[in-house]
Amino acid sequence: MMVAVRAWRPGRWPVDVAVSVAVALETAAGTEDKVAAWLPHVVIVPLALGQGLLLLARRRAPLAVLAATTPPAVFMLAVGYPALAAIFATGCAAYALGRHGRRAQGAELAGTLRDAGAVVLAAVAVGVADAAPGARNPTGPLESFSLGALIAASWVLGYAIRTRRDYVAELRDRAARLEAEEGERAARAVVDERLRIARELHDVIGHSISLIAIQSEAAARSARSNPDAVPAFLSGISAASRQALAEMRGVLAVLRPDAEAQLGPQPGLGRVDELVAGLRAGGLETRLDVEPMRLPPGIGLAVYRIVQESLTNVIKHGGTGAKACVTIIRNGGTVRVSVHDDGAGPGGRALSTAHGIVGMRERAAAYGGTLRTGARPGGGFEVEAAIPVPDQEAP
Repeated sequence: MMVAVRAWRPGRWPVDVAVSVAVALETAAGTEDKVAAWLPHVVIVPLALGQGLLLLARRRAPLAVLAATTPPAVFMLAVGYPALAAIFATGCAAYALGRHGRRAQGAELAGTLRDAGAVVLAAVAVGVADAAPGARNPTGPLESFSLGALIAASWVLGYAIRTRRDYVAELRDRAARLEAEEGERAARAVVDERLRIARELHDVIGHSISLIAIQSEAAARSARSNPDAVPAFLSGISAASRQALAEMRGVLAVLRPDAEAQLGPQPGLGRVDELVAGLRAGGLETRLDVEPMRLPPGIGLAVYRIVQESLTNVIKHGGTGAKACVTIIRNGGTVRVSVHDDGAGPGGRALSTAHGIVGMRERAAAYGGTLRTGARPGGGFEVEAAIPVPDQEAP
């Protein structure tokens, strides 16, 4: 028979010793004159000590302790020893089996049936020994049944306590796991929000600074050749600065306690023409071809930011005199965005890991879309994005 063994915690030894001493004293104190005449009373003392010592291992090997304490109990009952004192150690062992019995993983039912069978055998053995006709002090069937029932009840009590303990431990573990998962979700939400803010700031500031730069250069070039055009460029610089500050406040508003009052609508497809107009005023010749359509706010923002970042790259890398073309159409359930230019192109600087390209790709992927970038065969650079649009949002 396989016996489950548990590790003995050193911190429990005072309790184990106290229980063992109490069992030994109770068993030894039960000696009466009714014990068989051929059995010296002093023999009960080593039996009591043996049962007490066996109970020291009741946590580590409860099934073995029950099997070892039952034969002495049967013997003492058979020779006329007082019943309750004789079965005291066996009852403690049955309780320990229910309280500390360890079940193999995935074999809970088999382990419970094994322990229940062992307890039934011990109870039957005790009851038969007490009621046997040849016993020194035979009792009635009811008392014999009560002794066996007492052994079984001890195991049931221990099993109920162990089940309750395991249930409470499982609830605590589940609560701890849920708390840990909630913490992980909160941490991921913080990281995602930081990435969102960083992406928005990159798009807003990068575009605005690039626009301010080209308008400043244009103003510097016109200062001598065409002074009348300088105020227009300075006005464009001022407008771009104010727009950048306004959008940056909207992005950072979520970090303030009064964020709700500061929030405003995000740019979408309807503001692409304003974006292109500002670039044209700054000197970037841009052709815009937009098919009228209605997009969800999130997809509209993604389209706007993709166009904004693409045109910003044209300003940065296209060179003087570069021309850009923006096309936004809907093909079935997909909105397609194409931005290309005929400039010098970014060369080796436009890597797939660049922040702007990574941000555009993440925006498209967030809505199940794709984004492709690369040099054009005839020169220049192109960005093409395809984002699916839910059917309910179609015009």
